[in-house]
Amino acid sequence: GPRGGDMRKVLLLPVLFVLLVTAVFAAMGDNGPEAVAGPEAAIVSGSIVVKGTAAAPEGALTQAQMRVMALRAAKVVALREVSEIIDGVTISGDTRVVSSKAASDVIRTTVEGLIKGAQVTEESYDPQSGLAVVYVSVPMKGEGGIYGQLLPKAGMIYPGGPRFVPSPGAAPGGHDGLIVDVSGVQFRPALINRVVTSGAQVVYDPVTLERETLVSYGAAAYTNDVDKARALLASRGSKNPLVVRASGVVDATDAQITPEAAAEVFSSNLATGFLKAARVVFVLR
Repeated sequence: GPRGGDMRKVLLLPVLFVLLVTAVFAAMGDNGPEAVAGPEAAIVSGSIVVKGTAAAPEGALTQAQMRVMALRAAKVVALREVSEIIDGVTISGDTRVVSSKAASDVIRTTVEGLIKGAQVTEESYDPQSGLAVVYVSVPMKGEGGIYGQLLPKAGMIYPGGPRFVPSPGAAPGGHDGLIVDVSGVQFRPALINRVVTSGAQVVYDPVTLERETLVSYGAAAYTNDVDKARALLASRGSKNPLVVRASGVVDATDAQITPEAAAEVFSSNLATGFLKAARVVFVLR
């Protein structure tokens, strides 16, 4: 009967939406924000930006209804993608958000909150093709961002190793920022990228940062060039950063530096307190 036909239409809608997720959007001349390629790109760029595309359902709907339904469907597609990217974010080592959610209700509810708080940054609907595009964003920094919301809770579950303390008599250093060049090692951007030295002693651990610092600046910055790193730190008042080449990587996400470099970071930080201000930049390959 007619009711069965309506039901079939309703059941068909998700299928149509999914089929149209892919880039059938060329007709609209898409020049919206740049979507991120994945979890690591989101950490490096400072936000998750995704694009959802969907079509209005077939049938005798008004243009206004088609527009509303297509935009709603495109947002659902985008939020699903946001969820997948957050799930794929490395917390530390080989641990990703998806496995932490399974182990911790706190992490799971925090991630659900981040997805609920995702902002629509741009949307458009093309009446000719019946296609809608919605861009959705979740920032890494900021009040509703991933660093401020997720990192403190993740840090309680994944504590770092012993703190590095140099041998007595280390000369005081005069640096006010840290640039770690990890371009020569297999380093993975993560929610918690620590700087360690031999014996897995921790030199810098973003888990110890105040929440306000995480909200304002994140845990660290990432770039692909030492001069760009200097400029990033200069914009935050750093005049004389220490540039250190990583000597290795521990568990994929911790940059290892020599004990000599660690002692210089330690003594400079005593004088200028740059670590608690998260004035740390990783230079990637």
